Amino acid sequence: MPAPARAPDAVRAAVLARGAQIVWIAPLALCALLDPHVALSEGGVSNYGNHVATAPLYVVSFGGNALGLLAVARALPGVVARARALVLGLRAVAALELVVLATTFVRRYAFTWSLVHDDLGVAQFAAAAAVAVVIVARWPRPCALAFLGVQVAGSLLGLLSALRIIHLLFWGQVVGSLGFAATVGIVLARGLRDRGAGP
Repeated sequence: MPAPARAPDAVRAAVLARGAQIVWIAPLALCALLDPHVALSEGGVSNYGNHVATAPLYVVSFGGNALGLLAVARALPGVVARARALVLGLRAVAALELVVLATTFVRRYAFTWSLVHDDLGVAQFAAAAAVAVVIVARWPRPCALAFLGVQVAGSLLGLLSALRIIHLLFWGQVVGSLGFAATVGIVLARGLRDRGAGP
């Protein structure tokens, strides 16, 4: 079990958690403004990696968030007791995010890579959902349950779209991402800031 967290360490971890989610969402919002057609198509967020105007923002979003989550995971053991599950979960989400980012740029050259990319995206959302459950269980604030509900709703839309039952993949990804970003950037960040150490 780690020693009691120092206040600066807890504040730093909270800033990292919040900052990673700002880096995740803000560039995607700019992508949506630059190319709103993607939101109206049957494709997903990864289509922003296909266009010159939005590809740099897409890379910043995915790459920046992954690096931010890895930084949070590295900071947690010195701040939160019994942090192993959360640390492993954050690392898994970050690793999957980086692989999803990498496969974005090769999927157009072979159908196999497209399938791999899609499967990795599903795995990333599943890992993110698991992380969100761990966070909500540890810091069960009323807003945390609402954010988790948003994430689950987005994941369900994405899953039904992947199964071609509906065609709302983009919106499922966006809603699910917003739920995860709020869980990490608000619930986790507040828990780290306010309590310093886990319950």
